[in-house]
Amino acid sequence: MKICFAVVMAWMTLLMAGPVSAQAYPTRPVKIVVPYPPGGATDTAARLMAQSLAEAFGQAFTVENKPGAGGMLALEQVASATPDGYTLLVPSTGPAAISPVLYKDRNFDPLTRLEAIIPFASAPGIIVVRNGLKANSIKELLALSTSTPNGLTMASAGSGSFQHLLGVHFQNSVGVKWTHIPFKGSAPALTEMAGDRIDVMVDVVPSAAPLIKGGRMRALAVTTPRRSGQLPDVPTLEELGIKGYDKSGWHALFAPKGTPAEIINRINSVLNKALASPEMKLKLAAIGADADGGPPERLTERMRAELREWAEVIRLSGATVE
Repeated sequence: MKICFAVVMAWMTLLMAGPVSAQAYPTRPVKIVVPYPPGGATDTAARLMAQSLAEAFGQAFTVENKPGAGGMLALEQVASATPDGYTLLVPSTGPAAISPVLYKDRNFDPLTRLEAIIPFASAPGIIVVRNGLKANSIKELLALSTSTPNGLTMASAGSGSFQHLLGVHFQNSVGVKWTHIPFKGSAPALTEMAGDRIDVMVDVVPSAAPLIKGGRMRALAVTTPRRSGQLPDVPTLEELGIKGYDKSGWHALFAPKGTPAEIINRINSVLNKALASPEMKLKLAAIGADADGGPPERLTERMRAELREWAEVIRLSGATVE
């Protein structure tokens, strides 16, 4: 009888160990990995999350920047970490929903390797044209696209980048064809646009807004049903008669698969509360993003749908890893 009692107590201790440790979380600093260099929109979003979590939990949340391989190095690092809530990941659309499909040789499925925590913020895509292009509206751009013998040129941040595939997605949706000119990042692509050397680009608001506001290029439409708070005068494609078009870049938080649900839910609760505050909305608006939020399941469903959709866009574009 004494032996049986000891066995029961041992099992009870094991069963209680998970919830107790989750309730005590975090007892040491937490690392947030970002698949980009410091200073960009995703890095900024990660640091806003880190600040909110540090204030709520009374523990340090530090950002580690790990660019490379389209973000796959960061995804693989976090997916291989111990699933205890002390290593987290903040990617954007490209690394999370495009690179796993594009880098086929890495055989990485984010749905089975990562645990969704929260969709944190989103940024509209935006269609911009060079100042010298004779197109002052989406209607005129589409007409010019079909009437130009050799087609218009389209800049992107690189073959297979979010900007490239967003541009392909738009072309497929409206039935036009542009000649793709890839660059190594948004900055050089936008520089060529501002120099009046490339015709069109589909970028995201945070990257393009400074040049648009400075008069270096013209914005024709945003790719979401709601206008951008940073560029409120730019109409939506929906307003211009292209119905049902809704594409944006986003930033989200993930953990390694198997991280305790209690930890996932506690982090989700803290960040949802932060996203509801006017202060956080203003901070996100400053980088051209809108507060998102919701349960982990919302992020999982978005990932599932976007992985499927971007795989088809990649197939149609013929994009390969450079």
